[in-house]
This record gives sequence, C-alpha cells and structure tokens, in this order.
Amino acid sequence: MNIVLGADESYARYGAVVMASVIANVDDPGQIHFFMLTPGMCEKTKNSLHAFVEDAGVGIDIIDVDAQELQGLKVGRFGTAALLRLLMHCYLPVGCERVIYLDCDVLVRCNLSDLWAMPLGGNAAAAAMDICNTSISATRTYPDDYFNSGVMLIDLTAWRNRRVGERALAYLEKNGENARYPDQDALNYVLEGDCYKLPPAWNFQPTTYAAVKKRYPHLVKYMTSLKTAVRHPCIVHFIGAVKPWHPTCVHPFQEDFIAYSRQTPWPIDRRELISLLSWSERLRIVFKQPKIRRRRRLTKP
Repeated sequence: MNIVLGADESYARYGAVVMASVIANVDDPGQIHFFMLTPGMCEKTKNSLHAFVEDAGVGIDIIDVDAQELQGLKVGRFGTAALLRLLMHCYLPVGCERVIYLDCDVLVRCNLSDLWAMPLGGNAAAAAMDICNTSISATRTYPDDYFNSGVMLIDLTAWRNRRVGERALAYLEKNGENARYPDQDALNYVLEGDCYKLPPAWNFQPTTYAAVKKRYPHLVKYMTSLKTAVRHPCIVHFIGAVKPWHPTCVHPFQEDFIAYSRQTPWPIDRRELISLLSWSERLRIVFKQPKIRRRRRLTKP
C-alpha cells in the first residue's frame, strides 16, 4: 500500500503525525510503504523520520524533488510543497501503479486498506467533494463535481499516461494568478470527468458540521452520506489556515492530532500552545469549548 506525502522541513513533523495515524490503524504495518516528497529537508530530520517509521516495521523513501520548474508559480499561503504531488510521477518507481496521496494536515482514523482496494472504474483518480458553504458554492459552475485534493486514490499508470501532472502545471502557468486553491483548482480542471467521487467520510472537512446542521441547499441530496461522515469519519482533514498545531485551533479533533504527535519524534505540547495565547484569545477558546465538545460527541468512538 503506497502512501505519498509532500513536505518541506517545517511540515515534516506534521507528516509524521499523519504517518503515525496510518500505522496505528492498519492490521499489518508491513504492507505500508511511505513516499515523502520534499523540496528540501535536513539530514537530521530525514534520519528521524526513517527511524520513527522503520521502528514500526514500515518502509519509507524520502525523495528530494527538483522544484525548479515550480518556481514562479503562484501558490499563495500554500507553499511550493503543496505542488509536489504534481511531480510524483517523475519520482516514484515505475512499478508503482497505485498510490494514496495524503496532505500533512489530515488524521487517519480507520484502516486504509478499504480505500486502497476501492475500484476506480477506469478513472485516473478518486477524491471526495469539497464541502463548501453556500457563498463559495455559488462561485463554482459545478460545485458537486469540485473535489478536495487533500486525500486522493490515484491510478498512477493512468496519471502518467494521461499526463495529469504536466497538464496541471500548464494550467497553473496560465491561470495561477486566478487560482484560489492552486494545485486543487488545476487538478479539478485536468481531471474533469476522470475522477471517481469518494464518500465524504474519506475526507471529513469541518464545513460538514455546518452543512448538516444548517442543511445547506446545495448539499441536501448528500445529507445521508454527510451525516455518516460526521458519525464515522475515516480521515479527518484540518482544512483552513488554522491547523491543530496552532494555539488558536478549535477543531474537535485537535486533541487526537496532538495525541498522535506524541508517537513521533516531534510531540506537540498542549500547554506550550496555550502559553502562546493572549488572555483574550484564551477566553475566546474557553467560550468555544461547549461547541467543540458537542461536535466531538457526534462522532462515534
């Protein structure tokens, strides 16, 4: 089971948390092989990742990517590392025919074998719909078909043959300045009609809480699967600028992310995070606690 992540030096520690959650939820860790694509990472960090993963009986390749062709592309707050997936076909082994791609801001809560075995029906990839509010959905021509690229099952042979990466980069060269979510917009353009729709539980996004509670009109027909995702999220995705390693995070699964970080060489200290907050920010988070706990209780153990 080939799992691909992309991270620079600063995100390597969060990629490690993702890997820890994958390992903890699989029956046989030996069936996993990680590929970490990086535009640059110090040897100490690489060695720590190798030791952490290999101690669990899992294989890992940390691959230095020449990101020169990504220079000059507009990536906004996402950084160059977010585009590395568009180059994966150039660096993964030729015999690697299928991969699961994961962003470094996700948390796996189930055995990925079920996702790995999912048929793609001839499509180059599979991904879950991007769960957005009504104001954002109004800006998209086909909001139901716009997917979130943070979790993807990819037929790498089809990806290579259909030149998905090259076409996505060409799209960004031409339209990068107008892309709100650079790699995601590019992949949605290139994979139009070539992407199988995953159930939302495989990419559980925080907007789902509001979508279910407020019954967003554009998502009413998906309400059953959205409610299932809330109860049994397979992969939690911390989308947005505030991540679980930020002191202002109020995501219901932040504590789970922090708990998995303690299994890595870079444990997150919750008390240290709180110490970085002003008193007004601490008070704001205290007032948020009932909502956080209420949402967390919606998910079954």
